[in-house]
Amino acid sequence: MSVRAWCVSIGLAAVSSLALVEQAPPPSTLTLLNRYAAGEFDAVVAALGARIEFGQILKDLKSQGEEWIAAGGGADRGRRELAAATFALEAARVDEWREWKWLQEPPPGVPKLPILYWMPPPLLIEWGCERFRHDETPRPVERLWQLAALAVAGRSEDTQFLIGFTELLGSSVLPAGLPLHIRLIRQDMLRRRGVEVFNPQDEIGHLNHVMDRFPQEPRFVLAQGIVRERDFPDDALKIYAALADDPAVGGEALARLAGLQLRQRRPADALVSADRADRLSRDPYVNYLARLFRGMTLQNLRRDVDAVAAYQSALAVRPATESASVHLAELLFRADNRAAAQSTMADVLAGESSITDPFLTVAHGDDRFWPELIARLRREIRP
Repeated sequence: MSVRAWCVSIGLAAVSSLALVEQAPPPSTLTLLNRYAAGEFDAVVAALGARIEFGQILKDLKSQGEEWIAAGGGADRGRRELAAATFALEAARVDEWREWKWLQEPPPGVPKLPILYWMPPPLLIEWGCERFRHDETPRPVERLWQLAALAVAGRSEDTQFLIGFTELLGSSVLPAGLPLHIRLIRQDMLRRRGVEVFNPQDEIGHLNHVMDRFPQEPRFVLAQGIVRERDFPDDALKIYAALADDPAVGGEALARLAGLQLRQRRPADALVSADRADRLSRDPYVNYLARLFRGMTLQNLRRDVDAVAAYQSALAVRPATESASVHLAELLFRADNRAAAQSTMADVLAGESSITDPFLTVAHGDDRFWPELIARLRREIRP
């Protein structure tokens, strides 16, 4: 065989081998689930990130998930149930910014509502949630899982998935100091409004049935306000005000209240809420938002000197964060302090804090808690 022919044959063999590698089927859902339950968490998440057949994962879990959970016997059932539900949650998180739902609009002039199709991520979350609802009384680990599920679901910013299109009755008042089991989601206290799709059977309302099981969990009550901000801002105001004195979430509720009041052009109220939030909270995320909203309010009032101080105090708790830095640099530049303005923006460009800028991710709710929550869930699952 000539050298040329030998080289060609080697090249063809390499191409054929590469094609075989590329065409190798992805691991099955049950294979991934077994590896996940065995503690190979990061490897399974990496495998999920390399595939797009999430519809097949959902189908397999629905058809084989219960049998897989039961296969470990009664002694291991709880752990395997948690593993399956958490695997579904991790798959949903991997896929949720690629697909979530599809709305098919009717042709022009046809008096029909849009048709809603849910994609795999929200249905994977619900599949996991349904595993726990088989128990009449929630187990402690379910609360942990539901907090993690809220962290995933909050990134979707989807009202239909979280609560359906519901709003509190106009006469409803939620005064501060009430127990957290105030009935935010009972149908006799709600009315529907067709903002997107007026089809109750197409609404999932995940947060609603979670609150049925954990009516006194303050983060779930706070989430009711967060998801209502866009479509029902007056309802969000009531919920945030009702939570203002809560020791667990009061600071964040007040910071979000300040941001909402700022958007509603209520500067005096925004300043009061921001100052209360900053005093109450020890969470840098909350302190940053409160000080940022204070600075933005003062800037709107043309109190530039006070606004500069507010932005600088925000950057003291989260250095080089983009939102406060941009506002601060603008004011410094307008005050002809160009060196300080350039230095402020140089810090932003040199750092990575803006990747998790609270202002840029505020609509994602509890997403920031995901690393901690999934680490705790994995410890519960690890054999």
